Amino acid sequence: MGLFRKKKKEQENHENDVILTLYACRKDGSVVRAFAEELFTNVCKEIKPLAEKDFCLILQDDTQVQMHVMDTQPEVTEQARGMVRYFSQAPLENEEVKMAALQQISLFSCIVGISFSLNDDQDRTAFLMQTIYALAEKLTAFVLYPNMYLYDADGKLLISIDGKTDFTSFRPQASATLLEKEIQPTEADTIRIQKNIEILKAKHIPYMERLQASVYAQECHVWDKKAIIQRLAATFACCVVAEVHSYDMAEAEKKSREMLTELEERYQITEFLSEEEKAYIKQPLQEQHAKFGWRYECCAVFCWALSLLDLKEPTEICDASEIGGILWNNDLERLQGLANCRSAEEILQMQDLVFRYDWACVDARIHQKELPQLNGEIIYEWHYALNWLVQADGITDWDDVQPHT
Repeated sequence: MGLFRKKKKEQENHENDVILTLYACRKDGSVVRAFAEELFTNVCKEIKPLAEKDFCLILQDDTQVQMHVMDTQPEVTEQARGMVRYFSQAPLENEEVKMAALQQISLFSCIVGISFSLNDDQDRTAFLMQTIYALAEKLTAFVLYPNMYLYDADGKLLISIDGKTDFTSFRPQASATLLEKEIQPTEADTIRIQKNIEILKAKHIPYMERLQASVYAQECHVWDKKAIIQRLAATFACCVVAEVHSYDMAEAEKKSREMLTELEERYQITEFLSEEEKAYIKQPLQEQHAKFGWRYECCAVFCWALSLLDLKEPTEICDASEIGGILWNNDLERLQGLANCRSAEEILQMQDLVFRYDWACVDARIHQKELPQLNGEIIYEWHYALNWLVQADGITDWDDVQPHT
């Protein structure tokens, strides 16, 4: 192509930097470079790798198109959630399209930042924009402009912050990579999924027929009894700190210190507190009390996994005093004697069911529907704890667990 063959001295001096962002629905951003190389092949003379999956296309006129790829969690998930909150303020009259757009945004799992310069050559500009939209199509992505207008790969405006859209109806879409896994389910996996779907049907809870398991038996690695008890004790320690600071401010510091000292004697918690937990215990911030207080529900899941209590209905908050009775009346050695770990299959069955519960909660929240059969706060904590128990996505660090739906 001749669009990019001009020498630098022949170019217009006044150029404008452009920044666009592609939000894609796919698992892995490693394909971005291959797609970009294919689409820019006739005008690109070199591709330079940058940090990790980032790269720079050197065009034939010596200008650059830089692409920065992010597909790591939880960063992408947090950005998607932030976009949902932001666009939920858009005064879009078509409420159905707005809710579908917010659901689409919640599916974003890969972000590609694109920066380049424009000059007065309209043909060059048209080619660059067309190619970027072609890349969006390959990635099942949407294009976000700096003015917060979000377009689909066909150039139709999905939603803008000032309440505009080109759609009269819209159905969220995603790359098949979000629904497909690299390994194939076994017969046991298929039976497990179907069993949980039957439970959802019986409870009249919405479900997605094609939603595969987030963890198959082949990927499931349940922690041993001692590790679960240690995680239980560490989580419980933060819960009691949150509770004291929420209900007894005057004596909070003193009581927290006393309880942490006792838990240290019984369970040696400082050896396995996560970094986030250490920071909270050292300086319990008010805005974090609710987060750590809700983790009593995680403790309930751990006690269930250890056969020390049964989980309540997914609308009932757990009994913190019952969990406290287990922790305060035992120590690490005695609890190891009392506990009896449930089988990996039983834990995985529960993880898959709660995964589907969580999907229903998210779907109801996006569509502003009532779902009295489930408490979203409880389900989120259950999902978090169960994902740690089965090491979903290979994640073993407590702070890094991601209860995706």
